[in-house]
Amino acid sequence: MSFKCPILLINLDRSTDRLARCQQLLSDAGVEFERISAVDGGQLSEQQLEQYAPKALADDLYYRRLTPGEIGCYLSHRKAWQIMVERQYPYAIILEDDFEVSGDISQTIAHIGRLDKSSEDWFFLKLACDDKRLKSIRYRRPLGEMTLATFSKQSSGTSAQAVSLKGAKRLLKHSQTFARPIDIDLQHWWEKGIQIMGLMPFAFRAGGYWDSQISAMANRSDQPQNRMRRALLLLSAKLQGWHETRKFIVEQQERNTKF
Repeated sequence: MSFKCPILLINLDRSTDRLARCQQLLSDAGVEFERISAVDGGQLSEQQLEQYAPKALADDLYYRRLTPGEIGCYLSHRKAWQIMVERQYPYAIILEDDFEVSGDISQTIAHIGRLDKSSEDWFFLKLACDDKRLKSIRYRRPLGEMTLATFSKQSSGTSAQAVSLKGAKRLLKHSQTFARPIDIDLQHWWEKGIQIMGLMPFAFRAGGYWDSQISAMANRSDQPQNRMRRALLLLSAKLQGWHETRKFIVEQQERNTKF
């Protein structure tokens, strides 16, 4: 019996209207999913917030402390990765409940399976991307009728992605504590021992339909910020990201994998 790609939907218990909309979208697409109860950062104690996102780590790696909503969002994704590891899923699609469908989900699932059966290690595939980031594609290579894209900088947002078992294990290992929002942390993918590609055309589109519940819970702009440190960190990440992306592209070219 062939493996059936799990779709894990992250959804807060109180967000029943979002769940109903996601159920309709995925039902219309002819795919099943499993709901994961999201971690509500607003319900975490100060001790728990410090346990997962220590102030000392934020002072070292970022320019401000994370909001409770951002911490809850990161923990929700860790919860999805942990489920993958516990159940030994070879791969899974992980969705947040603000996605929109923009392509053929079944085709995307079929091509993820095709990639998984190949000899290539893969870790994380973006299945949604903002339009601005499409201009930053540095390298493309075919995967059947679809395309694997490597970006000079990963797009923000984590509305839709596919994660391999190896990717989930590495992400869990390197996020027992954290200091950045999950989408920003993934832009530092080399620290996690993974690579990130996009699978195009994208089957999903990020947000747009809902206001961000993270922003509603605690606005990022309300947090005290060190603007000079922010500028220096952005420059450092840009240079390191350019270097690591260049190495990854060279590896892909040398491998010259054909599907």
